[in-house]
Amino acid sequence: MRLRDWQKSAMLAFASFVLVFGGAEILTRRWWDPGSYRPVIRADPVYGWALDPGSSLHSVDTDRHLDYHIQVNALGMRDRERTRAKPNRVHRVLFLGDSMVFGTGVEMGSRCGDILETRLGPGVEVLNAAVGGWGTDQEFLFLCREGFALQPDVVVLALCLSNDVANNMLTHELFGTAPKPRFSLQGTELTWTPPALPSTPQARPLQWLKRSRLLHFAGRHARLLQARRRHRVPAAAVPYHADDLDADRSHWAVFKRQYSPRLESAFQVTEALITAAHDSCAARGVPLVLFAFPLKFEVEPEARARELEYYGYDPTWFDLRAPYMRLQRLAAQLGVPFVHPVDTFITATARRPLFFDLDGHPDAAGHAVAAATLEEPVRQALANATTQAQR
Repeated sequence: MRLRDWQKSAMLAFASFVLVFGGAEILTRRWWDPGSYRPVIRADPVYGWALDPGSSLHSVDTDRHLDYHIQVNALGMRDRERTRAKPNRVHRVLFLGDSMVFGTGVEMGSRCGDILETRLGPGVEVLNAAVGGWGTDQEFLFLCREGFALQPDVVVLALCLSNDVANNMLTHELFGTAPKPRFSLQGTELTWTPPALPSTPQARPLQWLKRSRLLHFAGRHARLLQARRRHRVPAAAVPYHADDLDADRSHWAVFKRQYSPRLESAFQVTEALITAAHDSCAARGVPLVLFAFPLKFEVEPEARARELEYYGYDPTWFDLRAPYMRLQRLAAQLGVPFVHPVDTFITATARRPLFFDLDGHPDAAGHAVAAATLEEPVRQALANATTQAQR
């Protein structure tokens, strides 16, 4: 084949591809809407990552059967639009936490913060500043840098012990690579190391392909097909992270009866961060409420047995109550309420499940129970704040 003929054939093939791809793209755009292309997470020089103000996403996880919408307001919170300045004659509750409070898998309006706002009644706003994957360190930084500027009357600091302590000892996202800040203790002083963010990548020539609805459709349904064909992993198989327990990164590590020096140090940093949050709140006359979200394997014996069998852990290695008792003692020393409604969850789960079937996050019913247990402590904290402000 002569060069000119080859060039003509190549041009014809390319034109045919563009025509077919363009037609398929037009048809896909007419009949299918993925929700959003824009990610709701952005890199942040202080927190490592944060929610991108004004972004939205229809999040679908076929593996865990989660399908929900994420809408980020102008202040960078998954919440309805709020003013930065507190409205007149309004009390504010600032809710800090990770994906449990953020509401992974749950629509806005059905999360614990949303329900708590309704239960507290008119004149009270509950601002949800939770971000998935954050640890106590990132939440403390947000409180000091942005949270107090929102003029909260009460701060609720939510804890998820299955990952918070591990998060607080890492310089990167747990089981991920995203860089994050880290605090360490120098004597009794907390020292902050900012996240080591990579350099900003330059624009790529094919960046527009990320907005192709056809490619989104093909990718999403390929993952769905893969999930349907996937066989259940036998209990005897190698765990997902074989060194989790030894490396103190397992979701079970904080419940071990004996900590490694590194994990003990991380727990001490966590306690120091909670103390620093309390001291920062106290200096401004803002009551602090500590809330520990119950975990699925704490509440459901079947889920606990499945995890122990899957990872090959011996139940005698763990004490599910010990770390909460330690936090309860810290809360008593600080004079703040500590809410860990695991017994309430165990009782309520007899009536209906409070967690997703294939995921450890609470469903809408779990969020409702959490809100109910928080209502009275938060009401009391608001009353204390009002009394203190009148003095």
